[in-house]
Amino acid sequence: MPTPVTCSNVSQNSATISLLRRLFGLFRPYWHLSLQALLAIFAIDLFDVASPKVLERLIDQAIPQRDILLLTLLAFLLFAIPVLSGIVGIAKSYLDVALSQHMMHDLRVGIYDRLQQVSLRFYTSQRTGEIISRLTNDINGVEDIVKNTISQMVSNIIKIALVLVLMFSMSIPLTLLCLVLVPFFLFLSRSVGSSFRTTSALRQELLAEVSAHLEQTLTISGALLIKSFGRQQDERTHLTHASKQLVRVQIRQTMRGRWFMLMLHLFFSAVPACIYYLGGRQVIGGTVQLGQLVAFIALQAILFPAFRSLLDIHVSLQTALALFERLFAYLDLPLEINEESGAVELSEVQGHIRFRHVSFSYHPGRPVLCDIDVEIQPGQLVALVGPSGAGKTTTTYLLPRLYDVEEGAVEIDGHDVRSLALASLAHHIGIVPQETYLLHTTVRENILYGHPEATEEEMVTAAQAACIHERILELPQGYDTVVGPRGYLLSGGEKQRIAIARVLLKNPRILILDEATSSLDTHAERLIQTALARLQRSRTTIAIAHRLSTVLAADQILVLDQGRIVERGTHTDLISLGGLYAYLYKEQVR
Repeated sequence: MPTPVTCSNVSQNSATISLLRRLFGLFRPYWHLSLQALLAIFAIDLFDVASPKVLERLIDQAIPQRDILLLTLLAFLLFAIPVLSGIVGIAKSYLDVALSQHMMHDLRVGIYDRLQQVSLRFYTSQRTGEIISRLTNDINGVEDIVKNTISQMVSNIIKIALVLVLMFSMSIPLTLLCLVLVPFFLFLSRSVGSSFRTTSALRQELLAEVSAHLEQTLTISGALLIKSFGRQQDERTHLTHASKQLVRVQIRQTMRGRWFMLMLHLFFSAVPACIYYLGGRQVIGGTVQLGQLVAFIALQAILFPAFRSLLDIHVSLQTALALFERLFAYLDLPLEINEESGAVELSEVQGHIRFRHVSFSYHPGRPVLCDIDVEIQPGQLVALVGPSGAGKTTTTYLLPRLYDVEEGAVEIDGHDVRSLALASLAHHIGIVPQETYLLHTTVRENILYGHPEATEEEMVTAAQAACIHERILELPQGYDTVVGPRGYLLSGGEKQRIAIARVLLKNPRILILDEATSSLDTHAERLIQTALARLQRSRTTIAIAHRLSTVLAADQILVLDQGRIVERGTHTDLISLGGLYAYLYKEQVR
């Protein structure tokens, strides 16, 4: 009974066709390499099918006619054809590698670019190991797909076409005998391939899970956390469980279709025996020449492996489609933060900031900010204070468009930030986050990250302003000292001061300090506050403060609670008000 055609089958076929079209679209930028590779494949296949025809002439003409010249020529061709095929094969190997590496480069850079464009929301919901797995394990699998799966598929299709043309010209009945069961095996191959695609997708997910676990536990932070809580055995158990699942899936994927392959092997063994028998009877009867039968059998020996390989490749192609689905899913990540056409480039920024009745939520129905309405004049220092989770950091995220508002607008010098060029916006805003992140490189490169073209003098001036210059000189190689992963060779206060120096070197017109002095001792904090006070005269500063002693001189203090501004004013005003700010201040003083 035929399988009914359902909407889901049609939809799946349509998705597969779309995926294949997109996959082969990756070859388009390298059409010249693709064309050369296709010509090389055609030449190799032509050499393969030429040998049986040479053998036929040698047996049926050169030897019976005792033609030494023809015999010599044909014998030389039997030697030359494999040599030429090998030379072309070397060129094809180079073209396969070049194509696969170019495509891997395009995918790697394309996915990396996309990941740079997505909002922070993506990174808060994805494991780092999962992201790295897509950029390593999945992309590395592209090389095998291009070099083997796709290249072999094209080669087998061309080879089958050439062989069938020759075989039909030699004997139609014997050729039909060869092809009688091929449709049945094509149907089985389709069924087995679908299950392979599902298993392959699960395998890639488990590989990503293992990578994510290793990434989390084999970093300095992960190792410190595990050792300090004595969770080594638990983490080993977690990895063992995930790894065993991967083992089971790998075994299932390897063994799936083995019975199918056994039946295929039996078929490809039985048919040649029938051809020998029937063809031998025709030779005995004088209707077919011996050389023609030998050539036909040689062609059949090329045809069946090509068919078998093509059926194997259909299964491999399902695995490839599962891999490319994962890669294209990252290339198609939705962009929450888009730059408008004709976006405004800010050349000179005064630093006037306006939050107009702004509301925002990370998840629908769970607002984080409600009706934030604030005006900050150029050069002012505005402090955001309040309990943890009140929305202070989220408020600052909206200014450089790390997220976009849901209601209202955020403006700089009268321009809605959504109408500004993203690069221009980033150029004029400097952020010192609460959690300092340093690259695993030298102190010099970490500071210059804020302004790579800065001079040595400008870099040192920024370090002095951040009260870190003298400490840097005490390091083993001074500014050329490598700080280690995430800056772990430095103290928390030293990392934070280097981060401040990095932003000061950038010299932005708008400065965001997310508790930038939280890891400093009292003496260093006083030095930093003095340096920042000098620098803040020429820039607009928004400072998030948990230690209220750091913002006593703020021009305006905004007190947030549960996503709303509940109080605003100077320190003196808020103390006399006797509200939440006064309570928090008294608690800290106490």
